[in-house]
Amino acid sequence: MIYEVKKDSKTLKIDDNIFFDKQPKGFRQMYDNARMVEIKDADGNVTDTIQTNNAEFDNCFVEVYENGRVIITLKQDEDDTI
Repeated sequence: MIYEVKKDSKTLKIDDNIFFDKQPKGFRQMYDNARMVEIKDADGNVTDTIQTNNAEFDNCFVEVYENGRVIITLKQDEDDTI
């Protein structure tokens, strides 16, 4: 399925049936940047930076498994009701 992945002013169309290493270079770079998480102490000082296997974008969460499979989960708008 093709999803729109948004980060700041960039919007990319990503097909989750394509493995991560075959995704567009711009998406791979956005993912690598977004999955960096800063660890802070009680005073708010950054003490460490770690890489996770998932990333939060403006409209979705993206997870990449060890086999290269890309999973995209769209965020639900708070205004949406069931």
